[in-house]
Amino acid sequence: MKPAREYDIRFGHGLLKATSASWPDYVVVTTPTAWKTAQPFLARQPIGIGYNKWLDKTHLEEVAAALPNQARLVVGVGAGRALDHAKLVAKRKGLPLVQVPTVVSTGAIIHGFVGDWTGRVITGSLAEVDCEYVVVDHDLVLKAPEHLNTAGLGDVLCGYAGISEWKYNAAHGRGPAFDQPTVAGTEAHHREIYEGFPKTLGVDKGLTPDSVRFIMKAVQDRDDRMLRHTAAPGADHNFCFAIEKANDRYWIHGEACALGAVLVAWHTSQEPEVLIDRLDRCKVRFRPADMAISKEELRKGLDETARWMGDKSAGRDVDSIMRREPVVGKRFEDCWNWLSKV
Repeated sequence: MKPAREYDIRFGHGLLKATSASWPDYVVVTTPTAWKTAQPFLARQPIGIGYNKWLDKTHLEEVAAALPNQARLVVGVGAGRALDHAKLVAKRKGLPLVQVPTVVSTGAIIHGFVGDWTGRVITGSLAEVDCEYVVVDHDLVLKAPEHLNTAGLGDVLCGYAGISEWKYNAAHGRGPAFDQPTVAGTEAHHREIYEGFPKTLGVDKGLTPDSVRFIMKAVQDRDDRMLRHTAAPGADHNFCFAIEKANDRYWIHGEACALGAVLVAWHTSQEPEVLIDRLDRCKVRFRPADMAISKEELRKGLDETARWMGDKSAGRDVDSIMRREPVVGKRFEDCWNWLSKV
């Protein structure tokens, strides 16, 4: 698969109508809400539509098989599930792929990987497909609720968790000494985001086309600028997967990862208020009340996080404070009380 930096991402007003006018016969893979929003922006209608309902492999394959074989192009329209499903359809039919995100917060836009899901867990890969190009129509993306786009910034800023753990462990004699030059690139990327994003907002503090481009670039740049070091485990993402598994429910990925990072920063006493300020400046939701996470759901998620990280049968052996010192019992009550006030 080509790296994220090489993806051809095209931006503009009226771009979807102008671009779709020249498409050959095509099929769309989408979701009902995304299709209802995007359909008026198209110059030509597809010869077939496949609706994604979930990420079950059988469902993905059945939708792919049912779409017309005379199509010459596959177009994904929507967010993560639809875009991933479109990749599989393109792979199975041997056709080129164009992606049309309705929000710019998902890594599915700039990654060719299609996960093989068992329940709420990725156990392998079904396909790897690079698209021809990505159409980011400002007018279409700005129709989405604001938090669905800003969540992408949460999926980048959550890297604060790894830095927090490294600093904490080093101060307590665990693992290598904290190395500032190693984290400098990631910290610079974060600074560009929390300082630059507010400048893209309109006079009403709402998102603008500049905001859309900014979020998309931040998500695209993340792969090259994220911290990858054994001393900085990704407890934020592990928490996201664990809380979904424990509650058999999905949350918005970037928001759940942002909450995971806030929890790690709090648990390690690494200035969680700094991360909270950055998330607030970038309009990223992380508070359980805003995300409709109940106290019991969070409790179950944190209980599961320790088990998730130590599930060696699934190839996971993550050395994190969230596994060594789980947030349970009185520690959980303290955490919940603190979260309720920030």
